[in-house]
Amino acid sequence: MSEAVDLLVSCKYCQHEFRVPARLAGKQLNCPSCQRSIPVTAAPAKAEDKLVGKEIGGTRLVRRLGAGALGVVYEAEQVSVGRRVAIKMLSSRAAAQPEVVTRFQREAKLSAAIQHPHVVAVYDCGMDRGVHYLTMEFVDGNTLAGLCEESETGRLDWKTTATYIGQIAQALSYVHGKDIIHRDIKPANILVGKDKQAKLADLGLAKQMEPEGEGAGLTMQGMALGSPAYMPPEQIRNARDAGPTADLYALGASFYQMVSGKLPFEGKTGTEVMTKVLRDPPPSLTGLVPDLPTDVRLLIERLMEKDPTKRPQTADEVVQLVEGLGKPSGSAKPRRAAPGTGSAKKKGGCMGLLLLGGALLASGVWLIAR
Repeated sequence: MSEAVDLLVSCKYCQHEFRVPARLAGKQLNCPSCQRSIPVTAAPAKAEDKLVGKEIGGTRLVRRLGAGALGVVYEAEQVSVGRRVAIKMLSSRAAAQPEVVTRFQREAKLSAAIQHPHVVAVYDCGMDRGVHYLTMEFVDGNTLAGLCEESETGRLDWKTTATYIGQIAQALSYVHGKDIIHRDIKPANILVGKDKQAKLADLGLAKQMEPEGEGAGLTMQGMALGSPAYMPPEQIRNARDAGPTADLYALGASFYQMVSGKLPFEGKTGTEVMTKVLRDPPPSLTGLVPDLPTDVRLLIERLMEKDPTKRPQTADEVVQLVEGLGKPSGSAKPRRAAPGTGSAKKKGGCMGLLLLGGALLASGVWLIAR
């Protein structure tokens, strides 16, 4: 496997570690984890790594892609089939915490149940030589957040963005149909391969709608989980209240950022951002992107309604609305659906699955940005 020329960057604020193209050296970019602006130093990624060349879980480690609070991710080769993969491993410190291990295993189980062309696939999980690992599809490309960082304007044109948003809406239709809520939709968790196909990554904060039972306490009552700038009000108040329309709100917030180059809500702290989400409307897209078509703006505004019943109620509806954007006769104008028609249904309660991905790899650090 050829090694890309890139840089391994560490955020000075949250210590999140991730790779970026070498051409970004000397520039400022937002950390995919904490969203703070950090400089990209000109120092190349470290070549020495004691784990490179070692075998874990049937894979041979090729290079370190990034790290977070709970573990590390490598590009690897699945030896038995010669397949290029990414492998996520818990740190020894994280592995010493039984609840973290449980969440890691739940993430693997939940991810393995999802097989969709627009969702990053999970191939294997287990423990090898005392290391808990998760083997995943390797996406050779960039994140939506990375694509914006690399563009001259800091944003993408609405047609390109709409294509990716529509693909992720298809993924959400499938995921919601399995009664799974992602709860951390954002540009940094949407990977785009060289084939221009978008894939949803990181089920680290996903929850499954099912009766209370084993694991029900993994999301505590009243806890806000997710990325503040993309979270809807109900998820901020209580993560267990997040239903299918919470994911659609986050998809709308991602759409907003991609076409404007701005976060819908900004602040010095997560608390400040969440307060704005609860209280204020996002800055008008009319002022930020004057040439944005009206039907695109209306769809984004409707996806970001603070009242969940005023948003599209299913991902399938979003797919249809996105497909109609830019077409004549107002075919893309958002129509209000009847509340409660979402594809994911509660079955006597919510079992929250507070898992690993958001804290460990908040944005495709297993992705090689070229």
